[in-house]
Amino acid sequence: MSHRQRHTKSQKKRKISNFLAKYPHTGKLTADKFAKIYEHYDSNNSGFIDEDGLDKFFHDLLETMTTDEVTDQMAKDMQECFMSTYDDAGDGRIAITELANILPTDENFILLFRREEKLESSVDLMEIWRKYDQDRSGYIGEGELKDFIKDLLASKGSKDVPDQTLQDYCNGLITIFDKNRDGRLGLKEMARLLSLREEDNFLTQFQSIAKNLTYKEKLAHFNKCFEHYDKGKSQAIEGDELVAFVKDLMEPDMEDITETEVELYKKGILATCDKNGDGKIQKDELKIVLGLYTEVGL
Repeated sequence: MSHRQRHTKSQKKRKISNFLAKYPHTGKLTADKFAKIYEHYDSNNSGFIDEDGLDKFFHDLLETMTTDEVTDQMAKDMQECFMSTYDDAGDGRIAITELANILPTDENFILLFRREEKLESSVDLMEIWRKYDQDRSGYIGEGELKDFIKDLLASKGSKDVPDQTLQDYCNGLITIFDKNRDGRLGLKEMARLLSLREEDNFLTQFQSIAKNLTYKEKLAHFNKCFEHYDKGKSQAIEGDELVAFVKDLMEPDMEDITETEVELYKKGILATCDKNGDGKIQKDELKIVLGLYTEVGL
């Protein structure tokens, strides 16, 4: 076999294994193609391109830019160069908005991920969830997701978006965030879409901190925990506040969470810990919940 034949064979093999080679650079990527690329390189489902996915992405990207053989060092050099320019958060990983600087796509689609007001807690998540889960199925279906997209774009000044465009954006979000591939978004998947990260889970943070605290310090953090979920200042965790609390309690042990599962778990908690039977969790009852369902003893 001649050198040219070996080189051609090598190029063909490289194109087959290179995911980016499926989408040649011909201007801006569609929302759907961009979403597929992002989902592919988010290899550990973290919501970012990091770790192995980051190395693979830059290796594949460089291969699409040259016909020469790409070495690991060449890919590493390129990665360092691009990350110093485009890693706006400086966290060593690529977020969706940062990838759009490297692989240009539909600007309106990226607007969906540029939110000026960050969710502060799962209570905020539940307010949005109640608004768009209009059929109370416990999921955000395709039509409901399109309504969410339409409202979000309108709030950013993009009105009268064609229905086909909304559908394309909807497909893109489903590709990225629907990890169990059921064509809809569960609570945990919607939380990822809204940039409410698992590391922002207030209850998980509290449990982690409490292990090394004195009783007095633990009690002070317990009061902060109660105030965090008692958004209405009613001296009780109730309604969506209670749903948000239960969701945070379940999150570390579950790949995805449905509203139905949250409701069942909530009923179990109330049956055990709601001593006055009012369907709410007062401060003294929260101590019981944390004692039974977490490692935090008070």
